[in-house]
Amino acid sequence: MIVFDSVCKHYGTFQVLNNCSATINKGEIVVICGPSGSGKSTLIKCVNGLETFDSGQITVDGTRLHDPATHLPDLRRRIGMVFQGFELFQHLTVLQNVMIAQRVVLHRNKAEAHERAMLLLQRVGLADHAAKYPVALSGGQQQRVAIARALAIDPVAILFDEPTSALDPEMVAEVLAVMTELAQAGMTMMCVTHEMGFARQVANRVIFMDRGEFVDDLPAADFFDGRCSDRAGTFLKRILSH
Repeated sequence: MIVFDSVCKHYGTFQVLNNCSATINKGEIVVICGPSGSGKSTLIKCVNGLETFDSGQITVDGTRLHDPATHLPDLRRRIGMVFQGFELFQHLTVLQNVMIAQRVVLHRNKAEAHERAMLLLQRVGLADHAAKYPVALSGGQQQRVAIARALAIDPVAILFDEPTSALDPEMVAEVLAVMTELAQAGMTMMCVTHEMGFARQVANRVIFMDRGEFVDDLPAADFFDGRCSDRAGTFLKRILSH
């Protein structure tokens, strides 16, 4: 589904991604973790062209990002994205937020978009809040709306960029529960997160990044059973001690 082949990126003289290579298969849930500044968010944003890269190649469901013939808006229609900061339209209701991409991007008629939006809001437990505006929702509820919006375009994969880092601890569980349900349903997912409990429970694989490199790329069980690098082990001890 997603292939990274020797991907490199610089910000000026700083190398933020260094020779990153990995293959994510259809239906896999891959967690990307590592210290702040290691390149995790940059990597995931490269997948749908929100960030460019200098060399190497990324292929998404057979589409090569560096191919001049690739039309990025078409690619983004097939890749859902959930951001750290929700990024909902504050002037639209919850229902309208989930309908808008269907209407503008997929050209569904109003009735079809409404039906699909309500089904998704029910799936994330927010059908009763469809008429509310985002300001009336908690952070956890807003992030669940953002997940419903990402699902509304019927994506082949969803990218999560630290989806719980802006939430109060008590709101994290409700978002992770929705993500767990997606994983169980077979959705291909890449997730940048520090939620190691979620990674242990749901992820097929864990990629640990440091200084722009893939230090570890292991099955989740191996990663958490101590078969990771010393650098990842130190990171885990610090994360799990809090």
